[in-house]
Amino acid sequence: MTATVTFQVEGMSCTGCSGKLQKALEAVPGVSAADVTLEPAQAVIQYDDAKVSTAALKETVEDVGFDVVG
Repeated sequence: MTATVTFQVEGMSCTGCSGKLQKALEAVPGVSAADVTLEPAQAVIQYDDAKVSTAALKETVEDVGFDVVG
C-alpha cells in the first residue's frame, strides 16, 4: 500500500546536499517519489510500505550523512 512520510532533516546546507539525498531516497526499492527541500529542510517520501519501512528510509538519510529530527 502506498504511504507518505515527511522527515525533518538536519545538516543540509545547499542544493547539492538536498539533491544527493533525493537521489539516494529514490534509489531505495519501494520508493515511488522523494521530494527533498532546503526550506523547509525536509524530505517527503512516497513509498510502498510492503516493500520498505520508515526505519529503512531513516537509515538511508543517515547513511547519506544527515540527521532525521523528531
